Amino acid sequence: MIVPVRRDPKSRRSWLLAAAITALCLSLLRALYLEKVAGEYTSCHGCYLIPALGHDAWLLCAMYVMLALAAWSPWRWLAAIGRVLVALAIAAQATDLVLMRLFTQRLYIADVLRFSGDAAAEWSVARAQFFSANGIGYAIGAALVLVVLAGLIASGRGSPKQSRILLVLATACAVFALAVSWMPLRYVHAEYIGNVVEVNLPQGRTRLFSPTYAHAQLLAAKREPQTCAAGSRSGRNIVIVITESLSAYQSALLGGPRDWLPRLDALARSNHYFTRFYANGFTTDGGEIAAITGRPPLIPPGQNWYSLKAFGPDADTLPGIAHRAGYESAHFTTESLDFLDQGTWLRALGFDHVEGNENPYYANMPKGQFGAAEDAALFGRFEQWLDQRRDPRPFVAVLLTVSSHPPFVNPRTGEIDAQGTFGYVDDQLADFHDALERRGFLANGILMVTGDHHSMTPISREEYSKFGERSFARIPMIVMGAVDMPRVVDAPFQQSDIPASVAHILGVDYCRSPFTGIFLDPQPQPAKFVVQARGDNRNRVDVYYDDHVASYLEDGDASRWMGEPPPEASAVAAWIDTQRLRNGSARDER
Repeated sequence: MIVPVRRDPKSRRSWLLAAAITALCLSLLRALYLEKVAGEYTSCHGCYLIPALGHDAWLLCAMYVMLALAAWSPWRWLAAIGRVLVALAIAAQATDLVLMRLFTQRLYIADVLRFSGDAAAEWSVARAQFFSANGIGYAIGAALVLVVLAGLIASGRGSPKQSRILLVLATACAVFALAVSWMPLRYVHAEYIGNVVEVNLPQGRTRLFSPTYAHAQLLAAKREPQTCAAGSRSGRNIVIVITESLSAYQSALLGGPRDWLPRLDALARSNHYFTRFYANGFTTDGGEIAAITGRPPLIPPGQNWYSLKAFGPDADTLPGIAHRAGYESAHFTTESLDFLDQGTWLRALGFDHVEGNENPYYANMPKGQFGAAEDAALFGRFEQWLDQRRDPRPFVAVLLTVSSHPPFVNPRTGEIDAQGTFGYVDDQLADFHDALERRGFLANGILMVTGDHHSMTPISREEYSKFGERSFARIPMIVMGAVDMPRVVDAPFQQSDIPASVAHILGVDYCRSPFTGIFLDPQPQPAKFVVQARGDNRNRVDVYYDDHVASYLEDGDASRWMGEPPPEASAVAAWIDTQRLRNGSARDER
């Protein structure tokens, strides 16, 4: 007689318990990484591990309860729902950890929805990491997580014993989370400490203003004093290079802990540079919005992101200023203009000439992130355009680089190497300056070199101890060529001051508020307030004044100052709220 072989339940692989262990390991890895990077730049070692685990403990508690339910439930459909929800949570944990390591950013569903429209562009950024020296570790980790997720979803009902084990783990997590909630923190970015579900809960910035509140803020903002002037018509050609991730910490001249830009520092010393120049946002499109339109990239109320369509066209954008002065306006980059529909936006702003990686000049060239040829090709293409140009009008041109986008793949070697990447950028920017100088451009033209935002990397302890909260926005600004201004500008300026400064030197009328400065002048006039939209806390807008930083928390009608407010606090708040309302005037219809 043939006796059927029964599988011993004790020898069965328990995907439920494997999932529980995987979730715990991902939480530990996130907490350890946060302890390393945040503890380093705040000199608060040991401050972050336990709080991060405490926040994750609530999520683990919920996941373990769902797994216990899946193990105990007599209804297969209910057990399946529990397993799928836990699988999604584990996938979110893993993605969140990867994004923290790559970009020092959390997994925001709003970001996923905004950037997922171009999967090829996203893969062009991620593939460098997965094919790097660390790629094996990423591949093994991803494979293990995927195996656990597949096993969890496909597994059948568990056992009462597994259910009891999971409930004990859930209880332990709840007790731990309650105990940790009483631990004070000296300094922390709340959105880094919170678990992946917490950071995706409805945020203050998504709360709408009531009509009464919005009307009152609009009226208060209209009372802000305006200064209008035309400047002096100079006839100068102007080139503005917005450099991906170029940050003050990379410059020894600017007091940074790294000496990665020696040639650029040398050019700065022999021309004009700013010791306190700031980005208004934390993304490339935010930097372009500020530099091209003169408006801060603030997220409008009721939305998770702004739309590019809300920023222009306008007479006070760079193209608008150029046209009023009788100039041609041009925009060059090597990336695909389809990403975020940038090409449509730039043309709608009024740029006369817009080109990206579709230009025949880049045919057959190696393409990297966002389908972009390296920076050397961008500068070569602009030099070709300059040599072939027959338009008698002077021009304003914006060049946007891509090669130094995270994860910092050195174009010379193909390796992930931040120092080597910015060494390459340093050489290309200096070589571009030299090429323009040989052509005689700088005898009657101006070259500005700045960054798009502080790089998406952890702030070093040295930088934070020296510059505090301003570290998150410090970028270089170097002005070269035919311009009369101080060699060293030791006053606060920002990207959104660029259009007003260009209007000033082109002799075009421009009205500015206490939030706008002018720097292409023998006596630069800084704004009274510099504004920066934070990336680590999307609900927070920092305002720099004198040597202080005030933080405004966006929360609908309950929007308020955190800590000490700035001078004229109500007027500053009204201006910020009004800018947010203005930025919500158009929605992205892609």
